[in-house]
Amino acid sequence: MKKFSKAFLKCIADTSITSVRVGKGRTKFTGIWMVEVDGRIFARSYIGAERSWYKAFLTDGEGDIKCGKDIVPVRGIKPADLREITDSINKAYERKYSVKEHNKKWVRGLVEPERVARTMEFIPL
Repeated sequence: MKKFSKAFLKCIADTSITSVRVGKGRTKFTGIWMVEVDGRIFARSYIGAERSWYKAFLTDGEGDIKCGKDIVPVRGIKPADLREITDSINKAYERKYSVKEHNKKWVRGLVEPERVARTMEFIPL
């Protein structure tokens, strides 16, 4: 299985807003919060709207992550081990985003069951 480069994982860890692009004909990237856990990259959909990056990955499967100047083609999947890795993802969100006071309410929201259920893992192509 292909893995993300160490430099790309570091970019994800160090960058607050990372971008995804998914869906037929989409050219623009959407900024989202991503976290790295054990060399894997995850994100959660906060709202769960019908026309969201999350739903597009569930439908189309493939897209791109942009971090810094690098663009990596990815497949978006629901992690098979979500139950086992949820606590680590929650802690990664708390470590990365709770640094700023105004982010704390969003981090609390991202660890609620409704949003945990909308966890996406990105697999490099």
